[in-house]
Amino acid sequence: MKRLAIALQSIRRESANGTGYALGWFLRRFHLRFVHKRWPCLAAPDDADRARPITVVIPAINKDADVLDHCLQSVREHLVHPLAALWIVAPESPRIRALAEKHGATLVPEDTILPRPAKDLGTRGWVLQQLIKLNAAHHVPTAEYLVLDADTVFLKPQCFFRRGREVLRYSDQYELLYNRSLELVFGDRRRFPVSFVTHHMLFNVAAVRALLARMEQRFSRPWWEAILHEVDKGHLISFSEYELYGHQVLRDPALRKRVSLEYWNGWDLDGRDLPSLADLRASAPATLNTFSFHRHTQ
Repeated sequence: MKRLAIALQSIRRESANGTGYALGWFLRRFHLRFVHKRWPCLAAPDDADRARPITVVIPAINKDADVLDHCLQSVREHLVHPLAALWIVAPESPRIRALAEKHGATLVPEDTILPRPAKDLGTRGWVLQQLIKLNAAHHVPTAEYLVLDADTVFLKPQCFFRRGREVLRYSDQYELLYNRSLELVFGDRRRFPVSFVTHHMLFNVAAVRALLARMEQRFSRPWWEAILHEVDKGHLISFSEYELYGHQVLRDPALRKRVSLEYWNGWDLDGRDLPSLADLRASAPATLNTFSFHRHTQ
């Protein structure tokens, strides 16, 4: 009943853009959540897809160390692409540095990736990590980079290209609080009928830079200032880098032609479930891509 109520509320909200738009929005939501989710009919990746090199960027802090160990191991085991670089972006931490050495990753000081030193930005936690993910577009050595939350573990082989198209994964999550930030950035109330909050995403460098340029033009200030002073407004869940990126791609006809939508097939878990990882893995459906062990639920 809760899902039905949310769907009806969403349809009423989208009706502000016209009845035809609202109907099309609902039909696409139904298709993506109930049809494409179960029968994706996606082209299988070919050798050229698997051979595309990417950079992996994982923002982290010291409390992520336990699950980060499994996260890094899963990248090494399951990512089918050549790794141009595997970056852990974090404050200096002996524990995280040891994990980087263990898994052949590079510990990158967060201040070298952030648009300004962390102490000058006046924010920490989730917001700071989102700034890292977006500004990495100015630093990575590849045309695409995979952003991965430190609490997320891959469960099977992962390929992020389909016959040359970039995979854009979507989920069932639909946080209404993101509507305000999307409206601020894109200038209208239209929202894609599914969520892009999947706890990992392949970012195209050119698309991210176009998103940042859009924010700077719209707010007449540096993009990171726009996020901190216009979009975030001090509320920790008022915007999402994944939602902003997904909407940037799908609102641009040229970018949209370059992606294939794919259901994320992930499970959101509690951080306290981590000791049961082996049992969870053994009982997980074969279609499952990820576990995410969220600390904010503790």
